[in-house]
Amino acid sequence: MLEFWNSDVGRVALGGVIAVSGQLVATLLAWLKEARFAAAKKRKDAEYLAMRLVLTLDSLVGACYNAVHDPLMTNSEGVVESSVSDPTLTLPTDGDYKALPRNLMYQILSIPNRLDDIKEGLAATSEDSFPPDFWEYYEYREEHFAKLGLKALELVDALCRQYKIPTPERPKHYSPRESFEEVLFKIKTAQRERCERNTELVAGLKA
Repeated sequence: MLEFWNSDVGRVALGGVIAVSGQLVATLLAWLKEARFAAAKKRKDAEYLAMRLVLTLDSLVGACYNAVHDPLMTNSEGVVESSVSDPTLTLPTDGDYKALPRNLMYQILSIPNRLDDIKEGLAATSEDSFPPDFWEYYEYREEHFAKLGLKALELVDALCRQYKIPTPERPKHYSPRESFEEVLFKIKTAQRERCERNTELVAGLKA
């Protein structure tokens, strides 16, 4: 074998092996460099999209907070009316959502559907809610926008953790998470008490 590599043919073959190996190494290094560049770009794109989403979702939190704490007004006919518009949401359209972790991407992209479902529920509830206070409608509104606000807060926190983004600063008097939880507890308590009263009423009628 040694004699072969010492021969003219062996030297030519060895030169060819070295040349091919050099090309393979150069190609591999170029591929690794390109892969690292692509990974870094994907990360930066995801971070930029995440920052925009944090701002968008935090605005949704504020809109839900305002809707939940809507200072309802009574018109000249004694009918209760809302003074705050329902929340709206427009997600950024120019970002690559595939750069986000799959589960996080799904949850974020499903938020507009959640909002549409709430609005459809409001429309349905309004048909079974009656003046002057329309309490069924406004209770539904408070409950589901509080839940949506909590979901938006959850996603904001997840994005901030994933991409090391500072959490949005809020005034001391503005604590949306605690406020949403208090509202949901109040509504759940009221619903339970109504259910108990209805059960007692039915039992009384059967007695």
